[in-house]
Amino acid sequence: MEMPKYRLPSLKLIWHTVVTKTLMYLKKAGTFIAAASILVWFLSNYPHNQELENSYALKIEKIIDKDEITVLENSLAEANLEQSYLGRIGKFSEPFFAPLGFDWKMSVALQTGLAAKEVVVSTLGVLYALGGDVDEQSSSLKEIISKNISFPSAVAFIVVVMIYLPCLAASVVFTREAGGIKYFFYLLAFTSIAAYSLSFIAFNTASIFYN
Repeated sequence: MEMPKYRLPSLKLIWHTVVTKTLMYLKKAGTFIAAASILVWFLSNYPHNQELENSYALKIEKIIDKDEITVLENSLAEANLEQSYLGRIGKFSEPFFAPLGFDWKMSVALQTGLAAKEVVVSTLGVLYALGGDVDEQSSSLKEIISKNISFPSAVAFIVVVMIYLPCLAASVVFTREAGGIKYFFYLLAFTSIAAYSLSFIAFNTASIFYN
């Protein structure tokens, strides 16, 4: 079989391809991703509780030790997120996730994970007053999760995170490529039902063996 000749692409061709693909992505998905990211940011940061912030500011002013200041700052972030619109949504949806063993903090983490699933870990860090810079390797986060989240609930939570709606960028691209907004709702319904059902099974199965 005669093989075609292979040549290195020119810099002009590489530049044109990269720019074209980037602009296509920004045009198709960028606006939706930006809008959703702004929405998640707004819901997690508002409304502001000025009295709460002032009380913490007074406490922080009186403290010299940096570690104690960090603890107070993390506690303030936790309190702000709890009182935010997103925190309220999490508490409102808590009964829905109760059969899976989730509390309102885990519900909020799932909601922020719609923007990007890696945000789930940092959200848990904020909600447990550890700050948003924690990751899956943080021993402090592992310790506090083991104390506050049971093993069956943790198994169910992992199942939900792995199966429910992928990150917003992937969902938007899928919707565009599929050809209509209705396919987004198909994806949302299918992944949500599958995640909830399998998580329910995982929770009850883990409860049998754990107990």
